[in-house]
Amino acid sequence: MSAEPLTESLPEPPTGASAGFADNWSYLKTELGWLERMLMVAVARQKKEAKEIDRVAQSRADRVTSHWWQGVISLDGKICYDEYRQPPVTTAVTTPRLGYQQQLEGRIRATEARGVLLGLPMLCDRLQLSLFEKQVVLLAIAPEVNRRYARLYRFLQGEESAVSDLPTVNLALQLLCRNDQEWRVGRSRLLDDAPLLKLGLLERHPRNTDTLLNQSLRLVAPLVSFLLDEQPQAAVLDRLLQPAAVESFLTLRRTDVPWDALVLPESLIGRLRSLCDLASAAAVSPTASGPVAVLAGPSGVGKTLAAEAIAHTLGQPLAMVDLSQVNPADFPLLLQDIESTRPPLLLVKSAQLWLRRSAAIAPSEISRLLSLRQEDGTLTLFSLPHAEAIALPWQRQLRPVLSFAMPDAAQRWQLWQQTELFPQSSPIDWEALAKQLAVSGGEIRAIAQTARQLQLAKDAPLTEHLQRAIALRGHSLSLPLRSRSRGRKVQKES
Repeated sequence: MSAEPLTESLPEPPTGASAGFADNWSYLKTELGWLERMLMVAVARQKKEAKEIDRVAQSRADRVTSHWWQGVISLDGKICYDEYRQPPVTTAVTTPRLGYQQQLEGRIRATEARGVLLGLPMLCDRLQLSLFEKQVVLLAIAPEVNRRYARLYRFLQGEESAVSDLPTVNLALQLLCRNDQEWRVGRSRLLDDAPLLKLGLLERHPRNTDTLLNQSLRLVAPLVSFLLDEQPQAAVLDRLLQPAAVESFLTLRRTDVPWDALVLPESLIGRLRSLCDLASAAAVSPTASGPVAVLAGPSGVGKTLAAEAIAHTLGQPLAMVDLSQVNPADFPLLLQDIESTRPPLLLVKSAQLWLRRSAAIAPSEISRLLSLRQEDGTLTLFSLPHAEAIALPWQRQLRPVLSFAMPDAAQRWQLWQQTELFPQSSPIDWEALAKQLAVSGGEIRAIAQTARQLQLAKDAPLTEHLQRAIALRGHSLSLPLRSRSRGRKVQKES
């Protein structure tokens, strides 16, 4: 942190408060002129400190620890103490002059009185931004005007900013804060709940790998355009300050899947029906706990379809989220979304990202979520490829675990019958196809959908479209056909 405030040594503007500004660009150039003078003072100070350090430092370690030994070793041959108080200096009583910010504020008000709108002052007035926040906006917008500021930032940030043109949180706090109290307050104005970040006008990059101090500050493009506009409009600012619609991580779906649509072993369907009964009882009983279950099996074997059948039976929408499609940094927001919406039936796909040993979220957070949902009497389903991926502590808590296997030939035959491609008069030998093409039910539906799309695009026999669909889905198989003359099965020439 800076040893003394940089802003107090800067010259005042040459014109009085009554002069005002011709337009928004004239005002912005004045603000950027102040910023450049402050940066040049900081650069000169850093060069001086680097020169003094180089006189003593003999290694990289000496340079890294210079903040410590500079207070112990005298560089000028004079005795130094931990605390040095300068003798009081008596000065003649003079009439205090208006400071830079006071004069600047006077010019801003004089400009507004003439009906000229200034972008940054409008933003500060609407959001009640502090002087620190206003100066942070200046730091962030300066590289958008001239890359000279980016070069200054790189010099001041040293190795911390190898390629970025943007100022870091640390640089903003060093330049704009004069003591520890201002540093703490300034840091709080750069957290997620501060106005500029909460409205999505200021962003910190990157979010996941760096400490807060090393994250870069960047204004969003619409705000940059507004601040640089020669004649900023209040209506544009109104749109910028409207809270962004929070996009839910959950997908809600009303389903009409009956139980007889599931091509699964009868024993598994029975367990699913029992789970549905437990959920139904928990919804009406104040003492019953909301059930939690794990659906384990490869992709396409019917886990989602089973959840849809349960939702249809309960008469509730199915809330789904695929953890593989969510940034791990957003997992806390996802938990908040689930807790706020409290869906009666929740399906969490790719649940191994939460339940494995190396999960990107604390087990205590998942435990708290499950406790809330059990208290609410709601049903929670975790879907994942392998039950073995679940960490041992979760294996003891999450019951039941329902295993979904790949369909056998008879089940594949039933799945082909459910597709729109299954007319009895078709020359395709569906039973032979089910035996030869060992794929999941989801893959059978995908092949059928691809064939139907090809059929809509080109008028040709179904056999041609289905053969192409099988190849497009990455399978090598000659479509089996029935013999028209003798009723025997033949293979189509590939």
